Amino acid sequence: MQLSSLELRYLVNHINHIIINGYYVSQITGVTKDTIIIKFHHSTYPEILLIISTKGIWLSKTSFKQIEENVLARNIKKELERSKIISIEQLGSERIIMMKFTHYDNRTRFLICEFFGNGNIILCDESMNIIFLLYPIEVRHRTLRIGMKYVLPPSRGSDIFKISISDIQSNITNENRNLNVARFLGQIFSIPRKFVEEILIRAEVPSKKIGELSERELFTLYNTIRELINEIMNEDMHEPVILFDSNNNPVEVLHKKLFNIGDFITVPSKSFMEGVDKVLSNEIVNAGKKVYTEEIQQKISVFTHDLAEQDKAKQHVLSKSNAIRKLASELMYVSPTSPSEFNSLLKKHSTEIILEKGKKYLNITDEKIPLEENLPKLSSNLFIRAKELERGSEKIDYLRSKILEKIDELKRQTVKMEKNIKTKKHKTKEWFERYRWFFTPEGYLAIGGRDASSNSAIIRKHMTEQDIVFHAEIHGSPFFLIKNLRANLNIHNENQNLIDTAIATVSFSRAWREGLSAADSYWIFPEQVKKGAPTGQFLPKGSFVIEGKRNFIKGMGLKLAIGLSKDQNSFNFICGPQVSIERKSMIYGILLPGGLDPMNAAKKIKTDFIRFLENIKNHAIVEELIIFLKSMPLDDIIRLFPPGKIKIISIEKGGQYEEIFSTYSAVK
Repeated sequence: MQLSSLELRYLVNHINHIIINGYYVSQITGVTKDTIIIKFHHSTYPEILLIISTKGIWLSKTSFKQIEENVLARNIKKELERSKIISIEQLGSERIIMMKFTHYDNRTRFLICEFFGNGNIILCDESMNIIFLLYPIEVRHRTLRIGMKYVLPPSRGSDIFKISISDIQSNITNENRNLNVARFLGQIFSIPRKFVEEILIRAEVPSKKIGELSERELFTLYNTIRELINEIMNEDMHEPVILFDSNNNPVEVLHKKLFNIGDFITVPSKSFMEGVDKVLSNEIVNAGKKVYTEEIQQKISVFTHDLAEQDKAKQHVLSKSNAIRKLASELMYVSPTSPSEFNSLLKKHSTEIILEKGKKYLNITDEKIPLEENLPKLSSNLFIRAKELERGSEKIDYLRSKILEKIDELKRQTVKMEKNIKTKKHKTKEWFERYRWFFTPEGYLAIGGRDASSNSAIIRKHMTEQDIVFHAEIHGSPFFLIKNLRANLNIHNENQNLIDTAIATVSFSRAWREGLSAADSYWIFPEQVKKGAPTGQFLPKGSFVIEGKRNFIKGMGLKLAIGLSKDQNSFNFICGPQVSIERKSMIYGILLPGGLDPMNAAKKIKTDFIRFLENIKNHAIVEELIIFLKSMPLDDIIRLFPPGKIKIISIEKGGQYEEIFSTYSAVK
């Protein structure tokens, strides 16, 4: 699929609407040699994956393993990681996108993506000098190399987004007035063929020369072009479809079903962007399969050729054996006293007598058998030679089986490699997942700091006047917030929201590392937290001054739970107070201070959860959960733990257990 300038403009507008204002580059990974994925992070909005390829630029929900060595990603990563994205724009109506990034030290970088020809990706500094480019260019109109200034290619026609009726009229000259309408639109305005055909059908413009159109027909043509542009740019007017070929491969996505789409099968898409993701991601996967399996396919071809040669050899040997055996059988009935009968038999079987080094031989199918006057003995020798050839055929069968084994092994390698590059849906992380977090029994979000930096961010960036603030009465405590609880706070009754957050605050504090069994916590209102130090004093990073009354919740036991939860279409580990985690988990483990170091505790959690699931029979989800657990990196589990050693008490069923395991069908 090749994106047109019209479709690129829509994609850029859509990306601009989502990705700008506070997003920064958190990670850059390579996929193929000409494709990278940029992960954007924001302090309050979900992560975003942007795929940039020589094929196009689009937002994706798909993540890939690296398929090829990627020099592009390595060079861009050095210059763009941790930078903030400032703008994304299309240059006129050209198929060129320019992205602007700035670093905290005000360094500016431009990433330019060209989507015509074979495509190109170019990284420039603030003076537009080329730092890196995927493909050096040296043509008549421009030269692009590292160290040189970036130069735009010559314009490919009038700007389609600024088209007016006078543009159409003024571009009709003596030189081109004899062009047919379709060719004129493609040449002057660089409109792709699929849209040109749509415009001609909608405008009901006859298939004739542009110079022959009446003024009314020119106005109709102009209005139809503007109508199509507006339709592509306006998402509310989209009815996107994906075109599939006869092999069920997605080959193109359209903003809506056009009049002339050929023999393609059309399937609706949720959005044009998702359609682009499906089609172009599929092209990346297929390119990866080709890279991975090309060498293996060449080896399979060689072995297949060898197999064919072995089959030919076997047929040739069996043909000789059958011919010799037939002659031997008939020779047993020839009279020893009738030379003429003997000669007739030889002639019948295309056999001749030859003389070599003074000895006579029967030459049958190029096999030389010593001639014996004793016909029974000659017949016996022929049978012996036939058996020898048949034994040779058995050897050929053995060699053939070995070749088949090698081919099967190579095919297994191909399947394994293709599995390695299969895509998976990227789970978009919420902004709060960088902190300690859980949802209280009544559904309020509680977030807490992991260290001094995140403690500071919790208070400075995320605290609002509607929140409740928690801290433990111990040095080395995180700050926790219960978001938006203040308006519904009831302090006269036992409040599980407050109790759970108090437990989390003391459990994620230094009290856990020191092996305490209980500690005190307190809550306050946001206006009691002073972000600046008193005059003449200094506050360490992550520390704040607390003023006014502290509402203590004393003797909170240090006890947490880690659970396996299902959220929409993905599985997650969550960690927090037992009451909150139990309600949101399929299964969970109870944690106390002491016992195993974090690495061994993480291993034990995985092992215990898998054993628990293996005892659940006849549910399709079990295998899926076990695969998820086995693939879960230990570091991701360790990150959830409180600081210090972990004692795992038991594995229990959670609140999601019945719901999940009754929803999923039994294994067939």
